[in-house]
Formats: sequence, C-alpha cells, structure tokens
Amino acid sequence: MLLLIFLIIIILVVIGLLRKSKVDYHSHWSQLIPSFLFSTKEFYELVKKEMESHDIQGLNFEEVSLKIGNAFSSERLYLRVSWKDYYYDVCFAPFGDGCFVSWWLLFKSSDAEDFFTKMPLIGILIKNAFFRKTYYQIDTASMFMTYAQKSVMAVIDEITKNTGIRIDESDRKPIMNNIFIR
Repeated sequence: MLLLIFLIIIILVVIGLLRKSKVDYHSHWSQLIPSFLFSTKEFYELVKKEMESHDIQGLNFEEVSLKIGNAFSSERLYLRVSWKDYYYDVCFAPFGDGCFVSWWLLFKSSDAEDFFTKMPLIGILIKNAFFRKTYYQIDTASMFMTYAQKSVMAVIDEITKNTGIRIDESDRKPIMNNIFIR
C-alpha cells in the first residue's frame, strides 16, 4: 500500500514537471498600425533609449527570440526589458501592409514556484498559500508598466508623426489581467 502511494506521488510530480507553466502576467496591449512599415530592430533601439531616459535604475534590455508555437516552430524577435521581478516583452513586427506592436508585462517566478505550482491537485493550493501576489508587487508592476507603455507610445508617436497616423486615446490603454484573483 505504501509503495502504491509512493508511485502515485511520483507520477503526480512527473506529470507536474511536464506540464507547461501558466503564464502569470500583469497586463498586455496590442495595436495594428496600418499602412506603415518600420524596422523592428530600429523600433527596439528607440524604445530602449526612451525607457533609459526615465532614469529607472536596474533596467536590463535584451532581444529574445520566442517560439510562436511548439518546439519546432519558427521564432519571433522580442525586446525583453527586465526590472526587479518583471519582464516587459515588446513585439514589433510587419503584418500585411502595416506593423503590429504588442507587449506583455509578466511576473518572474522562482524555480520553487514553478516546481510546486505545476503539481496536479495541490499546485493551486500551494500557489495561493505561498506565492500570492501582494499589493506591493502589483503596485510596482503597475509603475513599471506605466513608464514602459508611455515609452512605447512616445516612440510610436515619434515615428508616425509625419504620416498622419494617430492611435486613438481609447486604443492606448493596456488590458489588465485580473490580478486580484486569490
């Protein structure tokens, strides 16, 4: 009987480790800029300069290639801005005769959180007991998101200013995840 319980625990742990983590994000935003083409790498450089101009200490920038699907799928280039416990992933890519821009603000998670919260049945209990988002985490994520969103919008406004293209005020607002679910 003890061996059976031990095997069930081992199977649950293995299943948990093989499960994909649920992305824990704070907010996201996206917009299509029709009839406009611009260099992805140049856009990322301008965003980097704009964000650096706000004197936020501890920002780190890197270009990352993220899979668009499974392990064998192609990749898309993103600008990843890291600060404290957050990733801000910006995408700028040609789409049709225009460009698509988006970003995701993600909470970083520890290896322990990734391990324990993947466990079937008890993972959600462990997450709620030991890895809940605090008001401090939500507030600092919101501060970072506000500066980052303003930076992205400033770059878009600058590169499109002579084209007549404008993004409406209502289309500039980020979409917040329901971060208060406990």
